[in-house]
Amino acid sequence: MEFVVLLVGVMLLGLLGLLGWAIYRAMKRRETGSPAAGGQAEPQSSTLDDSTYRVSYAPPEFEWSGTTTGTLPVKILTYKQYECLEDARYGFRIVGLPPTERKQPQPHKTRAHGLKTVASLTKHGFLADDGEGGYVITDRGLNALEVCSVRY
Repeated sequence: MEFVVLLVGVMLLGLLGLLGWAIYRAMKRRETGSPAAGGQAEPQSSTLDDSTYRVSYAPPEFEWSGTTTGTLPVKILTYKQYECLEDARYGFRIVGLPPTERKQPQPHKTRAHGLKTVASLTKHGFLADDGEGGYVITDRGLNALEVCSVRY
C-alpha cells in the first residue's frame, strides 16, 4: 500500500514538473515576441482572401505563371525528381552526372543530380537546356511542383 502511494506521489510530482516547464517555455516565447506564441502577430489585411495570399520561399520569377494548359504527363514525382525541380525552382542550374561524380564540388549556383532523373524531367518538359550544358526549370516544371504528388 505504501508503495502505491509513493508511486502516485512521484507521478504527480513529475506531472507538476512538466506543467511548470511548459509554462516556463510559453512565458519565454511570449517575452521574445515570437509570432508562433502569439507575441507579435502580423497584421492581417481584410482585402486578401485565401485564393490571393500565398506563402513561398522561392523568388517570384520561379513561381508558376498559371498559364500552362493541358494535363501533365505524370501525376506523381519521385522524391529525386521533386528534389531536382525544387533546386531548379530556387535558381540553381541543374546538371546531370553519374553517381561517382555527383558528390564533387560544383560551380556556383549549380546542383548535380542523377542522369536518369534529369533525362526524365527533360523528356516531360519540366527542365529545359540552358545552352551551357545545364538545365533550368520551365513553367511546366513549376506547374508540376504545384499539382503533382510526391512518392517518397
